[in-house]
Amino acid sequence: MNIYKKIILPILDKLDSESLHNLVLDLFHLAEFSSATLWLLKQFAYKRKRFTDRRLRVILGGVEFDNPLIVGAGWDKFGRAVKSLWQLGFAGVEVGTVVANPQPGNPKPRQFVLSSGVILNWLGFNSPGMEAVARNLERYRGSGIPIGISVGKNRDVEAKDAPLAYATVVRRLYDFASYFAINVSSPNTPGLRGLQDKKPLGEILHMVNKTMDEAGGRKPVFVKISPDLSFGAVEDVIEVAIDNGLTGIIATNTTENPYIKAKYGDRWRNVQGGLSGDDEDFRRMATEKIAYIYRRAGSLLKIIGVGGIKDAETALEKIKAGASALQVVTAIRSEGLTVAGKINSGILEYMEREGIDSIEEIVGVDSGKYGQKEHYVL
Repeated sequence: MNIYKKIILPILDKLDSESLHNLVLDLFHLAEFSSATLWLLKQFAYKRKRFTDRRLRVILGGVEFDNPLIVGAGWDKFGRAVKSLWQLGFAGVEVGTVVANPQPGNPKPRQFVLSSGVILNWLGFNSPGMEAVARNLERYRGSGIPIGISVGKNRDVEAKDAPLAYATVVRRLYDFASYFAINVSSPNTPGLRGLQDKKPLGEILHMVNKTMDEAGGRKPVFVKISPDLSFGAVEDVIEVAIDNGLTGIIATNTTENPYIKAKYGDRWRNVQGGLSGDDEDFRRMATEKIAYIYRRAGSLLKIIGVGGIKDAETALEKIKAGASALQVVTAIRSEGLTVAGKINSGILEYMEREGIDSIEEIVGVDSGKYGQKEHYVL
């Protein structure tokens, strides 16, 4: 019996979701203060060790990850638990989303458990600001752990000033980043998703590239998109990403789709916020976007897949659709601290059964199975 999912998770689901998350983050932070406490944390990992294998290695824009699993943005907004998450089996951590100036985010309560494994959040880029994140990340210099930084803009920054806002954060955190993720797809900051449009997105990416050129050279950059985009809008993002020399696209963020929210009770239908986690419709939306990007861009863009990944089966679905790497956030809570090791172990078991020597061999093999239907429009 899975004690965590049968006994512990039902209890956790009754607690305040955001407060519980912050408590776990604090405990992970404290675990990093000595090798003894990190060793103790590792006892909660899959088979009490950090599971990886050379066949799982992934390279994105020249950055090497020893397996395809990255902690997605939103889990560690402050950059305080990178080493602990790595110890549990993740190949890297995407910190943030980080904005230039401290902001509290939206009013509480703002994170809700709709069903075990399904979360609705309306956090709104709550962030200590780039200076505090820079201080936190200092402790990971020389660690060798790949760190992505998700970049956003403060709520009070107008759309016309967004390019400078994103570039400011990139410049301040340049020395700490293995790669940057440009977050223009959170549903929780008014007007932010409009920055996915061709013209504003191009202006942001141009300014980010210029800033990196001045700082010492370009690092890998990804743009994170919404699952709610039309395929025509995704086509525009692909074009802008290629034109600006991006490494790839992160697909996808949380969904605002009212049909999916309403499955958990009609009162959630029009509640603000984005839904994530173990929802079949959300997972398919994200996978369809991955497959579309892969078919359209091929080797020109790398894809980091995120959305409903909880086990090896759902991870392989994303990889076969076209994702070279994966991110998980909600599953760390719903599946427990063994999730990274279990997924990596399951992927490797599949590869061994099929005689596959490198994970790259299966990227995109099922991309043709997914159509271009616009789902769940009410």
